[in-house]
Amino acid sequence: MLLTTVDSFFRRHSLEDARVCIALSGGMDSIVLLDAVDQLRASFRLDVHAIHVHHGLSPNADSWAEYCAAFCSLRNIALTTKKVDVDRRSPAGLEGSARAARYAAFADEGSPFILLAQHADDQAETVLHQLLRGTGLRGLAGMGEVRVTSRNQTMLRPLLTVSRDEIETFARERDLKWIEDESNDDTNFTRNFLRHEITPRLAQRFPHYRSSLARAARHASEADEMLEALAKIDLQWDGENAFSQSLDSLPAPRQINALYHWLIWQKVAPPSQLQLADWASQLFRVSPEGKPQLAGGHDFVIRRTNNRLTLQPK
Repeated sequence: MLLTTVDSFFRRHSLEDARVCIALSGGMDSIVLLDAVDQLRASFRLDVHAIHVHHGLSPNADSWAEYCAAFCSLRNIALTTKKVDVDRRSPAGLEGSARAARYAAFADEGSPFILLAQHADDQAETVLHQLLRGTGLRGLAGMGEVRVTSRNQTMLRPLLTVSRDEIETFARERDLKWIEDESNDDTNFTRNFLRHEITPRLAQRFPHYRSSLARAARHASEADEMLEALAKIDLQWDGENAFSQSLDSLPAPRQINALYHWLIWQKVAPPSQLQLADWASQLFRVSPEGKPQLAGGHDFVIRRTNNRLTLQPK
């Protein structure tokens, strides 16, 4: 079943003759993904590589890298091991900082396709986490099967509809071995808390919670796409320029929505909803013709002059 799911994913995304790189941590999920891709690579004529990101956060990190190298060597798959520095004092937290370092390593690897082993349980945990954080629709949409990065590298998640139980069954049947990250048992990390304390209880009462949360994530993703389309209309967005005259007379939620998406298009992480509302009220109001209107944070200023929005560093 799992192999059929991966095969169908590759066909759906036309990966024949592609160069793909598997993000290999050495844990069960990524070991299973690599094994599945290895079984399919001849029929799809894939050029398969792998990358192991060495975070240096565990005393066992070196042995994990060695295990990944041995696993790939047995399958004649080239492996790149990338050591990264994780900022333990980052405002994003240890998990966020490690994730940023990992994705930067993927970008440097240069493959057009990076295969990630997140699965249905990971998706459910992501949606729950984002919901508890009070995030917007984009956060509630969870992880997509496909995500194109700013460097035109495509992240693919072939196992996103596969449960953790199905992955473990596949691993046992294939007699695969994997490493266990001791930090996965530390419930001080939010994801581990959700995984060990919350989702098992949800499963008892709501056995189909994974598919329900996945469906909610799809609804959120579709709603976010519609709001982005509305922002393009309201801002007369042409892919480069934004003109905001029509926003002066629109309700505040549409002003905030337009500003939120415009900041994303500028590769700027939007601030809180409260801050967005304050900036929108400063930018989208009638003022004497030609007089600039300003808003912004510590690092940049949003300037509206003659109804055109521009972003300037401070």
